[in-house]
Amino acid sequence: MRKFFEWAKGFLSENGQASSKRLVGVLSGITLSFALYFNPNEALIYSVATLSAAALGITAVEKIFKKPTDKNENKPES
Repeated sequence: MRKFFEWAKGFLSENGQASSKRLVGVLSGITLSFALYFNPNEALIYSVATLSAAALGITAVEKIFKKPTDKNENKPES
């Protein structure tokens, strides 16, 4: 069980900081699965799927287009 929590902590965070967009994306994906099974209402499915795709898509776009940091930026000049 401890390994699962360590994996979940790493999955839902980036560089040690929690990512609310990933959490919302994963939870809305789980909610979408339950909604499809128990209540296949078209409007409900589209709204939950859109929320999930947007949350996970924003996280992916941020990761792809992340501004590179200069490693020498924080070093004092000699």
